[in-house]
Amino acid sequence: MASSLHENSNNSNTDSLSTTSRQRQSKKDEAIRKKIEQELSKKRNTGVRVRQTKKMTGTVSALRPSQAFTMKESILVIEAAQLMAAKRSNCVLVVDEEDHLSGIFTAKDMAYRVVANYMDPRSTTVSDIMTRRPMCVMADTSAQDALKLMVSRGFRHLPVCNEEGDIFGLLDITKCLYEALKKMERAYESSRKLYDALEGVEREWAKEGPDQLVQYMNTLKEKMVCPHLSTLLDPPPSYNGQDDEEPNNNNNHAVVQVSVKAHVRDVAKLMKEYRTTSVLVMDHGGLAGIFTTKDIVLRVIAAGLVPDNCSVIRVMTPHPDTATTSTSILEALKKMHDGHYLNLPVLDEDRNICGLVDVLRLTNATLKQVWKSLKKKRFSYTFT
Repeated sequence: MASSLHENSNNSNTDSLSTTSRQRQSKKDEAIRKKIEQELSKKRNTGVRVRQTKKMTGTVSALRPSQAFTMKESILVIEAAQLMAAKRSNCVLVVDEEDHLSGIFTAKDMAYRVVANYMDPRSTTVSDIMTRRPMCVMADTSAQDALKLMVSRGFRHLPVCNEEGDIFGLLDITKCLYEALKKMERAYESSRKLYDALEGVEREWAKEGPDQLVQYMNTLKEKMVCPHLSTLLDPPPSYNGQDDEEPNNNNNHAVVQVSVKAHVRDVAKLMKEYRTTSVLVMDHGGLAGIFTTKDIVLRVIAAGLVPDNCSVIRVMTPHPDTATTSTSILEALKKMHDGHYLNLPVLDEDRNICGLVDVLRLTNATLKQVWKSLKKKRFSYTFT
């Protein structure tokens, strides 16, 4: 008992230190944003493009597209980074002289095409490295078709435009998640009740019932349980298509780990090589932090640091939250939503790192589960 109490005390102290470290980093982030917002207010060369459109049930308009932060093709990458940092956005839309959509620029582009390729953000324009002619949808497109497109192609962001290229907003699949989460919770709440009932029947049958029926009951129970993170740690589909995709190579075969002494430039090159948007930072064999493409935008480029001279320990998120392989996808998504982060390290029972999942991959898995559940019940899910 004494040993158990001592262990619980150590875990509590560790959690407290981790929370304090993350709060300290959050305060630094806010200080950077505040400084950048003051500088941007003097320039006024960026804008928010949202044309009003009537909300129609079952369409993209019902998904409540968010404001699309836009900038001209001639804007420098450093200015794009500052806008993204100030607005807490992972991407901006690029427009031509007629204010029509011409490209999209993301935090991943910053890491892969700017930092990893030794390009100077102070002399490179967004038109040099943006993804041109990105796929988009219209406001009256079916909501389910739009979400299925994002899931199947691995898009996190999808611009909403009209036929002329006028921008109405931006779909972020992680922000479209809330209705799906509610639906999934209701589905698994009812499944849980049936699961408990089946478990009672199985115990009775196990005493003297036919082996085939016992096996059938086990199969039914397995299908009712919300999938665990372990189901996502197999190698994901290969990366293809639009550059706004977030390639999810965060699996047990490709969890990129770097030393606390590694420089940001080298880390960005590893991100590009392994097609990932996050790495785990290690110190003496233990998990010390996590570093993402979003951190490159806010804490390095927008903050004016030099990637070649900046050690990752200065700009990482220290002591990140973790999950286990037995954590359900639903629990992991709630954890990430409540903690306001996009990546989650996965540990096994012995606290060894066995994977790294991001919010896009979990969102895709959740939506697939919702659609699977709805298909079984033979009714459609209407967005209102």
